[in-house]
Amino acid sequence: MSKSAKAYEPRIDPKTKKMDVGGMMIPPTNTITALLYGLGNHDSHRAKEYYFWRLCDEIWNGPDRPEPMMVKHPWAEEMIRAVIRNKYIAIGGAANSGKSHTLAAWGILNWLAAPRDTLILLTSTTLREARKRIWGSVVSLLMVIEGAPIRIRDSIGNAAYVTEKGNLIERAGLSLIAAEKSKTKEAIGKFIGIKQKRVMLIADELSEISEAIVQAGLSNLSKNERFEMIGLSNPNSRFDAFGVWSTPKDGWDSVDTNTDYQWRTKWGGEYVRFDAERSPNVIANEVIYPWLPTVDKLNEDKALLGQESRGYYRMCRAVFFDGDEEDTIYNEAELSRSGSMSKIEWKNKPIPIAGLDPAFTNGGDRCILYTGHVGYATTGQFVCQLDEAIHLNDDATNKAVPRTYQIVRQVRSECEKRGIKPMDIAVDATGAGAPFCDVLAGEWSDQILRVSFGGRASDRRVSANSKYTGTELYVNRVTELWFVGKELCRTKQLFGVTGELAQEITGRNYEMIKGGTLRMKIESKVEHKARLGKSPDLADAAFLCLDLARQRHSLMAVEPIETGNSLGYSKPRRSIKRLSNMLSTDTLHGT
Repeated sequence: MSKSAKAYEPRIDPKTKKMDVGGMMIPPTNTITALLYGLGNHDSHRAKEYYFWRLCDEIWNGPDRPEPMMVKHPWAEEMIRAVIRNKYIAIGGAANSGKSHTLAAWGILNWLAAPRDTLILLTSTTLREARKRIWGSVVSLLMVIEGAPIRIRDSIGNAAYVTEKGNLIERAGLSLIAAEKSKTKEAIGKFIGIKQKRVMLIADELSEISEAIVQAGLSNLSKNERFEMIGLSNPNSRFDAFGVWSTPKDGWDSVDTNTDYQWRTKWGGEYVRFDAERSPNVIANEVIYPWLPTVDKLNEDKALLGQESRGYYRMCRAVFFDGDEEDTIYNEAELSRSGSMSKIEWKNKPIPIAGLDPAFTNGGDRCILYTGHVGYATTGQFVCQLDEAIHLNDDATNKAVPRTYQIVRQVRSECEKRGIKPMDIAVDATGAGAPFCDVLAGEWSDQILRVSFGGRASDRRVSANSKYTGTELYVNRVTELWFVGKELCRTKQLFGVTGELAQEITGRNYEMIKGGTLRMKIESKVEHKARLGKSPDLADAAFLCLDLARQRHSLMAVEPIETGNSLGYSKPRRSIKRLSNMLSTDTLHGT
């Protein structure tokens, strides 16, 4: 036993007859209780680490177990050190890196250290999925602890503290909250009003959960006396919930996500990355820990996914993929640089506007009303800010009012509440959207702007510095809508892009179509949904909002004046005209 271990190991002091736990004197008790006291109360990080692993050995790795349940391996050690030294921690790891299991043990032992005063909240997408991940580990680890003051109710994802009198205390123990994006409001509602001395939120598969969970943790749960939050995931997008939680203190340009393995986050915490190419098994070139990535598994993934693919970078390398592929319209890096995800300061009162994707056509799934404002910023630029994505739903039980009329009345109500005039809303009039627009015109006003996604691109110039019109550059109207947004992003005239919206707009591909001239065409909703499993309804509604600003209020991409600050630059980074070096004058006109 090392010198430090001897200092931390609980022992009876011969003089006082009290138990010495790393210098803290408590009444005599059993070893496990003493170790739990040390974990919960010692100030030293090294001491906490020692008590954690000693507890793992005492509870889960004893000789009475068929096999150890909580093995001390290099990655688990690094995870535990990270959560000990940080109040807020993001852990990005390759598949099978042991994230969920290690942090399940961490949550259980922290609850046992003060069972009456501690609530461990665990989030995942669904209970079914959680049973395969963190909740499955929680249940398996809890079930072998003899005499634990807890009642496990696996069917509802709950393990509540039981008092000596047999009373169930719901605000203490471990509780799973299903937080898939469609149930975000319900999940956040469960956070509100939680009062407990010690609260820990462990958000598993955070990239698949709404960003609102992060905000709810920081705004609601952090009000408790002691609050910690741990986010776990395979990195995906910089703009999803895990990306937001992992955002570097000095911005994404301050780190290299391919080579950096830890950094400070803007929340005052730390990001730690576990790359399968640096797995203990790979470094040793032998299988020491079978559940961690091995050389054979790594080679199999390279062959299956492709070593340079997004899937390999995410699931094996644990890298936030830049999404800078040539076949995507937008990429994450340019959105980060442009400032499009920030809010604007208005010079005077802006005009409220909206775009509506009624989800009647093009494979749409959701009916989205996207609101925004257009006007002059304090910088002097004429800009557009996207505000709120409103999900509209019909009541299937209401047989008296057809779905179309239900949605139409909701649209009118939401617009009138925000001061949006009929002339300031653009609606997708493609296919079945046309009769929908007829109903909206009849129930409200014929001043609405009808936009046919599959129709001909407009004769408007794409930007002030380009001589080309929409019909010269784009195959159809929807392609024009998406690329004009890119120009406004480039000229720093687009603001209010949320993480969820950013995910959608960075996921849509385009191709070059040869004809009389070379023009661009985005993939259809059907193709997009088949490839990514969801429809870009948020993005379509947002770009309708931009098109309204363009058609009804003359919004146009104009190069910002060079001011020497972050709002201006002299040379465009990437214009429509020069996109992928495919839109030169010669190329466009076939010379």
